[in-house]
Amino acid sequence: MITNKIKSVQLKKAIDKLKKNRQFATNTSNRVLLVISEENVEIYGSLQNLWKSLGLPANAFDVVICGSLRDLDDKNLLQVSFKDLGLDGEFKNKDLSALLENEFGSAILVSGAEALLSNYVVLRSGATFLIGKSPDPFSILDVEIFENDPSLLKAELIRYYKILKHKK
Repeated sequence: MITNKIKSVQLKKAIDKLKKNRQFATNTSNRVLLVISEENVEIYGSLQNLWKSLGLPANAFDVVICGSLRDLDDKNLLQVSFKDLGLDGEFKNKDLSALLENEFGSAILVSGAEALLSNYVVLRSGATFLIGKSPDPFSILDVEIFENDPSLLKAELIRYYKILKHKK
């Protein structure tokens, strides 16, 4: 447990550093990353086919679940937890490291007030545009959606994404 506390302190510092060094409008990729913290994983059911609603091919939409859930059998999900993070802030999970090497135009964050890992993953993605569900304790989101109903959250995500991409 002490290791997780050390990692938490380091993640808070790393989030602040990544937030300060964030570059805007440098990436024109259509690839989207969806990051969901374990306390919001029930929302994933309504967002599972979000890529279709956004008009993206399936290979341009990646999903990461942050937490230590055990019963996720979806092969399209990448699940990470604190054990996948080294004390130096680097990911030991090779799949996540490889995923984060891609260029993401947008990242969607469905997280909670204490979800350090999901906020860190979103910032490490280097996505140009960050959109997500309130609360945003680190003030990293470009658009923060104050909606708890999963279907309304999905509708708002689609709306803002289309505005961003100038699609009708």
